[in-house]
Amino acid sequence: MSSNTGDREEQQEQEDDSQAMSLDAALALGLQNQRAGRLAEAENIYLQILAALPDNVDALHLLGVAEHQMGRSEAAEKLISRALMLAPEHADALCNRGNVFQSLRRLAEAEADYRRALDLRPDDPNTLSNLGTVLRARGDLEGAVARFRDVIARQPDHAPAWQNLGSTLQTLQRGQEALEAFREAARLAPESADMFRDLGGALCGEGRLREAVEMYRRCLLLAPDDACARHMLAACSGEGAPARASDAYVRALFDAYASTFDASLARLEYRGPALVAQAVDEIASDLPPKAVVLDAGCGTGLSGPLLRGRAFVLLGVDLSASMVALARARGVYDELVVDELARYLRQHAQTCDVIVSADTLVYFGDLGEVLAAVAAALRPRGACVFTLERAEPADAPAGYRLNPHGRYSHTRDYVAGLVGDAGLVEPEIHEISSRKESKQWVPGWLVRARRRHSP
Repeated sequence: MSSNTGDREEQQEQEDDSQAMSLDAALALGLQNQRAGRLAEAENIYLQILAALPDNVDALHLLGVAEHQMGRSEAAEKLISRALMLAPEHADALCNRGNVFQSLRRLAEAEADYRRALDLRPDDPNTLSNLGTVLRARGDLEGAVARFRDVIARQPDHAPAWQNLGSTLQTLQRGQEALEAFREAARLAPESADMFRDLGGALCGEGRLREAVEMYRRCLLLAPDDACARHMLAACSGEGAPARASDAYVRALFDAYASTFDASLARLEYRGPALVAQAVDEIASDLPPKAVVLDAGCGTGLSGPLLRGRAFVLLGVDLSASMVALARARGVYDELVVDELARYLRQHAQTCDVIVSADTLVYFGDLGEVLAAVAAALRPRGACVFTLERAEPADAPAGYRLNPHGRYSHTRDYVAGLVGDAGLVEPEIHEISSRKESKQWVPGWLVRARRRHSP
């Protein structure tokens, strides 16, 4: 009898070992698929494991990561949180939930997860780097610099840390230090197009245009479709300048810029929203009581709070989904749309009483199409207010020019002519400066005009 019992116990142990081996093999296969980008296959494996073992921490965690990679971050947060309820000291799960929180703009929660993961694993360079990224997004730029330097002290060949350090130093307007960091990132990752594009930007910021051109060309050899490098190559070389920045360039630029946009502009003493809001205030008595105001190129919504008091309905449109997400978080707009500006305006004929645009039309060289679209979207006697950067006629014989920083500037006569061609009347064009560049005020225009009583 005891012999039979012993045999059964041994058989059960063998079955348990076999099941454990099968589980390990399944998790390994799921992870292999995940790392290879076969996310649907990985998801299916993890779901099969959880059907048999609903509380398997590894399957919950890895499925959450896969959901995040597939753009389903809300579902990812729930799965990884379940895993952490079962294993509160799972450092990888804490770090990955921090990544999910960061993508959801829940930055305080992301920071808390990264710090908890570092309590468990203090020297992990990737978690330190992630903490630096979230500190930068929260506006703690000096704290971010310190974290990236911590990473580099532990792992000097950590190219992304050098790249992130360079980006943060750039935001702090510490150009020479940023240039050195980007140069090291490019040295460590010579097959990364991003590194050469960023190095080109740092060189451009220091006025070293010939070297910047070379870096943009190296980027394009590695990534021929890189819209940012292509635009900036034209801007720095003066060759093949497009009539306007491409949608791909604007979208990529501002999606990448979104997390540090407000902090960057604060350091540039940016006052575009205040200038356009003041211009709207000056005509407030002429506005209808239920005015529809469109913030055209709304970005993160800096103009929204200043315009809210003049708008019965406040709308915003921007090409960057990341910027619109931040504008939505302000809670001041009635509607926000991700779309190309001129296309949106053409589709909303005679719907707006006021259209404002702070430092958005600087990404258009030829203003003809967009100003015609502005006029079409205004109701009779509706007003538009926008800012531009100023060019001297001798520097811009065509009426506009693409500058090395990637934005366009325009001459007064060119702007006045196209405002009239668009059917806008009573133009006022004032000299202003809405921002600094390399610590110098950038000369610009503030333009206000109205649509005729009838088309």
